[in-house]
Parts: sequence; structure tokens; C-alpha cells
Amino acid sequence: MRKHLYSILALLLFSLSVQAQRASYFRRIFVDAEYYFLYEDYRDALPLYMELLESSPDNANVQYRIGLCYLNIPNEKHKSIPFFERAQKAINHSYSEGYFTETQAPPEVFLYYGQALRITGELDKAREAFAKYSEMVKDDSDKLRVVSKEVESLNYAQQLMAQPINLTYTSAGRTVNTRFSEINPVVSADTSIMIYTSVQQFYNAILQSNQRASIWSHPININSQLYADGEITTVGMSSDGKTILFARNDNDVFNLYIATYDEAKQQWSPLSRLPKEINSRSWETYATFSPSGDTLYFSSNRPGGFGGFDIYYSVLTPSGWSEAVNLGASVNTQFDEIAPALSHNGKRLFFSSTGYKTMGGYDTFVTERKGNGWGKPVNLGYPFNTTDDDIFFQPIGDGSAGFLSRILPQSFGGFDIYLIEFDLDSILSR
Repeated sequence: MRKHLYSILALLLFSLSVQAQRASYFRRIFVDAEYYFLYEDYRDALPLYMELLESSPDNANVQYRIGLCYLNIPNEKHKSIPFFERAQKAINHSYSEGYFTETQAPPEVFLYYGQALRITGELDKAREAFAKYSEMVKDDSDKLRVVSKEVESLNYAQQLMAQPINLTYTSAGRTVNTRFSEINPVVSADTSIMIYTSVQQFYNAILQSNQRASIWSHPININSQLYADGEITTVGMSSDGKTILFARNDNDVFNLYIATYDEAKQQWSPLSRLPKEINSRSWETYATFSPSGDTLYFSSNRPGGFGGFDIYYSVLTPSGWSEAVNLGASVNTQFDEIAPALSHNGKRLFFSSTGYKTMGGYDTFVTERKGNGWGKPVNLGYPFNTTDDDIFFQPIGDGSAGFLSRILPQSFGGFDIYLIEFDLDSILSR
């Protein structure tokens, strides 16, 4: 009998030990997933959360985190919807973010669910989700302000979609567009040179293509010339095509860099970080030159602005770049203004914003120069803007045409590069 009890006790202890090891393993997986999530590495966080979900299929917190990962991955945002729908079944108004023991989801699941529905064009269902979230946070004025702007976006999206603008897309072609995402095309004023970023499997490739007789050449990879590595993207180019602007992630702080073409060596110079008058301890993410190249417009979330990201400018003097100056309240809002780009005639400034009326997230706007300032920004309308984030437009000429990246039914992979042409004068006269 005693021998039998010892066997049962040994089996129980072994079982408890296995369970403890199993819990410890999944706790480490959760911590790793949260680490990637914190640093916005959603593609790396996603498979870890998926592994957690296999071991705990009813864990609403993990379902919520998976939904957020998909919502932040381009071209996969629609995949977030079923995970948000499952997470809604277990809401915790005292949600503890970052805790392995938390198995429920916060009320914010309805906010993000509504955003996912808005992105996929299900505007009525999105409205219902935002209404549920509003009811849950009715005593929180800050959260109500956020969801109020979301509802405003739904109304504005329906208004713009009822009055679409005429535009045409022309693909940059198979030589440029691939199964990867090609983003942030920057071009010279004569459109003979295009530099862009190809988001490949293990790195961002900086590629150059030249246009001859309306055909873009097979691109060459210039990373080795630039000594470019890490998370780096093209953001601007001088009118003559001999200077490129880049944004690079330096230990989770984005800075602006420059490279110039060396005519003697027939290659690009290594990247050079722009000085402290432009790069601060905050993030500098996008930039554009004036046609003459002596003024740099850029976006930064440095302290002292009107909101999150504002647009600033700096002037090149004989002693170097001047201290950055905020572009002012005629353009910047309490929210975010990023990705400035000047038309090649210098009379129109394009940028992306969440602060004005948008169809949801970022929309692209244009403002015209008025003396020494800028006029009231105008939304470029639908389908130039969509219910998803619309960031980065490279205008050419007077701004009634330009290059951008978009996912369309005819795209070869993720984002493809297109020439877009539209009647800008009619948009401005609305």
C-alpha cells in the first residue's frame, strides 16, 4: 500500500513539475512577444502570440494582441478582424497590459476593431463598434475625443466617396515593381532618375532606376555605395537628382541623412547625418528640398510644436543649416503632420495629416504658397485618399501628377510604385 502511495505521489510531483516548466516556457514566449510588440516589430511578435494562442485558444488578451499585430502590418490589416471579434467576448475594464496572467481584453478592442472595419470599407459596422466603445468610456473625455474623431472620419469618408475625383494610375512596370513592397519613390525634376526603397526579406534595398523613352530601367542596388544598412528609407531628392534624403532608425530614434552623387567617381557618397539644427533627440522622419535646394522642410516630433509631429524648415546659409523653424498653425495641428513634399515649381506643399478632416488615419493634403506663408490645406479627395493611412506622395511639375506606392488589384506584390495623374486645379476650386 505504501509503495502504491509513493508511486502516486511521485506521479503527482512529476505532473506538477511538467506544468510548472510548461508555464515557465510560455511566460518567456509572452515576454519575448511583448518586447517585439513594444518596439513595433509586429511581424516578429506575431508568431510568438500565435504559439501562445495554440496553448490557450480562449485567451482574449492574446487574441487582442494578435489583432493589433495584423492591424499594423501593411496588406494584412483585414486579418485582424476575426481576432478582435473573438477578443470582444471577454472584456476587462481593469485590464493589465503586459501581464502574462491577464487573459481578457480591454475596451479598446472595440476601437481597433472599428478601425479595422473602416480600413476594409465596412463603414456601418465600424460605426457600431465605435458606438460600443463610446459607451464603455463615456466618463473619459480624452478617449471620447479619440472616438469622436473616428466617427467624424466615417462621415467624411462617405462624403468624399460620393464625390470621387478623376485620376489615373500608371504602373512603373515589372522592372521596378516586384513581389516585395516598393515604397517612397523620389524623382528628379525631369523624372529621369528615381530612387526608391524595396522592403525585402532581410533588409531595405535602396534602388536606382533611370527613365528612357518612358521606360524605367532595371534598377541597381546602391546600398554598398551608401554604406546603408538597418531600417532606412528614401524620403526626398533634390531637383537635379544629385542629392538624396533618407530617414534611418538609429537605436529607435529616426534621423535624417543625406548622400550626394560624385560625378568624378560616378557613384553615390556614403550617408552623412544632417546636423543638430535638423536632427534632434526626437524623431525626424521625412524631408524635402525646395527647388533651389537651399531650404529643407521636414517632419519632427520635437518638443515645442503644436501637436505630435509638426513640419519644420531650415535654410542653408554660408555657415550651414539654420535653426529649424516651425511652419506654423496654418499647416500644423494638435495631431500629426508628416511627409512634406514640394512640387518642383515650389508653389505647392503636399503632406500627410491626421489633424484635419480625413477619411481615417492619415490623408494627403496640399497647401499653396501665399506670400511668405501657406494657405488653407485641402484634402486631395477620394480615391487619392482612402480609408487606410495615405502617407508619402512625390509630386512632379506643378503637383498635378506624381509618384506614390499603393496596393491595387493589378499590383505584383505588396506596395507597387505608380505614376498618378489628376486634376489638381478642380480639387483646389471645390
